[in-house]
Amino acid sequence: MDRVGFKKIGDVLWKVMKVLPVVGWFFVIAAAPIILKRKGLFLGTVSVALDCLPVICLIKAGVEVFTGDLIPNRFEAHPTQNFEAALL
Repeated sequence: MDRVGFKKIGDVLWKVMKVLPVVGWFFVIAAAPIILKRKGLFLGTVSVALDCLPVICLIKAGVEVFTGDLIPNRFEAHPTQNFEAALL
């Protein structure tokens, strides 16, 4: 499996762990500083608040599995092309 496959599996596992009723809150609160840094103060707070609400978190995680993040990151890293030196 390549790196992208492992990242997808990790994202799905993370969404499943957040949905668990009591244990999920610990994961959300523990990851709050990372989410706030990645999404910004306002959007990060909204994301953490939505993840703490039981039913809303379930709906949000279900939608994110199929569509990706509902709340975008503040700075998206654009993929760069790696060029190889041509051998003469």
